[in-house]
Amino acid sequence: MQIDTIVTDLDDTLLNEHAKLSPFTLEVFARAKRQGVRLIPASGRAARSMLQYTQLLDTGLPYIACNGSQLVNANHTVMDSIDLPAELAKDILRYLKPYGFYAQSYRGDDFYYDLECASSVNYQRSSHMNGIAVGDLEAFTTFPVPKLLFVHDPAEVERIYPQIQQTFPNVVFTISKPYFLEAQPEGVSKGSALVRLSAMLEIAPERTMVFGDSLNDLSMLAFTPHSVAMGNARDDVKAAARYVCQTNAEDGVARFVSEHVLT
Repeated sequence: MQIDTIVTDLDDTLLNEHAKLSPFTLEVFARAKRQGVRLIPASGRAARSMLQYTQLLDTGLPYIACNGSQLVNANHTVMDSIDLPAELAKDILRYLKPYGFYAQSYRGDDFYYDLECASSVNYQRSSHMNGIAVGDLEAFTTFPVPKLLFVHDPAEVERIYPQIQQTFPNVVFTISKPYFLEAQPEGVSKGSALVRLSAMLEIAPERTMVFGDSLNDLSMLAFTPHSVAMGNARDDVKAAARYVCQTNAEDGVARFVSEHVLT
């Protein structure tokens, strides 16, 4: 298998069950780099939230943030951003508010939400971003945003998902974790970002391997014939991929790369 580029999701994919890069994963991708195999992380996380991992991986390459809304330079500055207009973001926030979703928006290194709560505290801890309570997120959102994130129990996320897609056909909605519903601009996905990036870095689909676990990874799995779903992935993601590797808790990405890509 002639692979020169690996594109991978982070959470529940490259990161283990503790949201860490294991020593084995870091060792495998250091070997990959020495052999000339490029690594491009592609995450729903904002650039600031990816920083702790991209610094350890030290790819020297741009990467994909905010589910494809942002392309980020190797020096961790945003090089390209496609945003939701403020009025459209307000409409989505207003629509979902009666359903009891926790909501947050993003700008730079900060994320914003109505009031301090368990979801905001947990997100700040896991993302290493600066969380700011603004009282009324809808009123506060007077600027374009790369994405919106909504949190609820998984059953409610699955229930509202087809409904909100029909209500806002000019917005891309996806599910990254079972309890995360995310909104981004029309035409934006990890897959579309990978296409944009491929023009800059000469990424050939037939020499690219992509790993993912959830709905927000489907578009980039479709980029290549060498698509790999995690053992812990959703069933519909496994069905869409050519291969299934071990789970993230078993270093599935690194083991698959070590066995099938590296010499």
